[in-house]
Amino acid sequence: MDESTVLERAALAYGPYDLPHMYEVVEGVLYADHYFFHLENGILWLRHVRKVDHPEHTHLFIDGDSGGLQLANNVQRDLLEVVTETLDRLRTIDGLTFLIDELLWLDDRGDIELNLVKKKG
Repeated sequence: MDESTVLERAALAYGPYDLPHMYEVVEGVLYADHYFFHLENGILWLRHVRKVDHPEHTHLFIDGDSGGLQLANNVQRDLLEVVTETLDRLRTIDGLTFLIDELLWLDDRGDIELNLVKKKG
């Protein structure tokens, strides 16, 4: 892993759920101040997060209003180790390889809408 990249343990508050006071807190790993990896039932998740602005809660984040990405299933190892390996792997592949080898062959995949062609002008 790139030595300038710092991974740190953090917590994410999900919610609210059915009632406005219902939240769930999960532990995970923060990457680049806004990306949160966590394990849920053996599934490695990546989410965009925002930091809670409170001086006593320096490692507490909330969901950044985006859907999560499931990156792996049946993970049975240490989260920090898995995140480090995942980031290393993603850094070594180019975008075309990722699209062809990973996204195109997802199980039960429907259409995925990307916007890779930018307007000139």
